[in-house]
Amino acid sequence: MSSDNATQPATRAASHLRTLELDGKSWITGVAINGLLAEGSEQSVETARDLVDRAVATQADNGQLGYGPSYPIEVFSHGREYDASWDLTVKKCMNTNNTTAIGHGVLDFYERTGEKRYLDAARGEYEWLQSVDRTETGGIPHHDPDVAGIKSLWIDSVYMMCPFFSRYAEAADEPAAHDEAVRQYLVHAEHLRDPRTGLFRHIWVETPDHYPQGTFWARGNGWAAAAAVEILDRLPDDHAQRAELADHFKSHCESLLPLQDGSGFWHNLVDDTDTPLESSGTLMFAFAFNRGIELGLLDESQYREPADDALEAVTHVVDDEGAVGRVAGPPGGPEAPLTVTPYGQGWYLMAADSAR
Repeated sequence: MSSDNATQPATRAASHLRTLELDGKSWITGVAINGLLAEGSEQSVETARDLVDRAVATQADNGQLGYGPSYPIEVFSHGREYDASWDLTVKKCMNTNNTTAIGHGVLDFYERTGEKRYLDAARGEYEWLQSVDRTETGGIPHHDPDVAGIKSLWIDSVYMMCPFFSRYAEAADEPAAHDEAVRQYLVHAEHLRDPRTGLFRHIWVETPDHYPQGTFWARGNGWAAAAAVEILDRLPDDHAQRAELADHFKSHCESLLPLQDGSGFWHNLVDDTDTPLESSGTLMFAFAFNRGIELGLLDESQYREPADDALEAVTHVVDDEGAVGRVAGPPGGPEAPLTVTPYGQGWYLMAADSAR
């Protein structure tokens, strides 16, 4: 599908996103901001800046943006597999890095304006993450282990944290943040990437060593693919681990490609055709493929058509009001209901922008 054909639906999707309640929703706010900035209209940029400014103004004492730590995990009411193998005390815990998704937009406005308050806010978020107690392999847990009593790695974290670290490295002239971006991706891949299929699982717990959610969830694989290409976009060409990260990204995309449905969608569990066709993961794969082509990492003859087919498929479920349908609701996983969400809107805008 050409970019001209995507323009009108993207404009509608941005307009619809601006009508939604976006403040104080942690990572959902962050993805919405990224989508609004990708669409780039004056109204969208104004909305994004208002959200960023509120997140900075409400930064918690520990450095977390946007009113501090995000929701506890009571939202897992539709995921029975979590309760089956996970200490229920985790449901009382707050997230360590979901607020970091807002940091992407904070650094965007620092790049646009040069205003020091944005860099100071990003530094607070960065220093908060550096303070969190890690897994034995150096991973930053998704929830505060001092409260949870366990350390768990979630694939969501690589998108929340790693592109932020890359942007912070550039903005603050702090090369160690580039190292952190790559380190966190690779540590998460060590525990969450399945060596047989090349796909990513959702959640790993260090002790006892197990996967309370081990399916190959579409949006989880989307977090991994989008994070890798975003890191690579900013990672210096001479970085010691650039080739390793690029190999992870390319082989992951190779694993995803044959699982695309003939409709252009991927399934909510990418290897299970009995699960619904789902929009957010599909959009994230389109975004990652297009960006990978742009960076010279993926072969255009192999990946452009699947990316175009994915965006076109989701465009068919954008309604007249601009609502993007068939998005798995939070937190995702096998039993997530399909609905309309701000992050689905955001990913549609980012995928459409990547196709221009």
